[in-house]
Amino acid sequence: MLHWTLLPEEIVFQDLTNAVPPIHETIVDGVRLLVQQDGDAMRVVRLLSPDPAHFLDPRFQPGNVIFHSS
Repeated sequence: MLHWTLLPEEIVFQDLTNAVPPIHETIVDGVRLLVQQDGDAMRVVRLLSPDPAHFLDPRFQPGNVIFHSS
């Protein structure tokens, strides 16, 4: 994708880093996931498991919200 503009890149990309919450890796019930932190909850971004059974578990579907058990 190309973006042609006369604006400096500092203006075009000024809020790009704060637009999306950072993604980090975590393990939930023995399953490795990439998640975005959202307060007390984590939103699943990607499942990082070699076990095909984990992909059938609806808890680990991308977009699903997992709450911390504190």
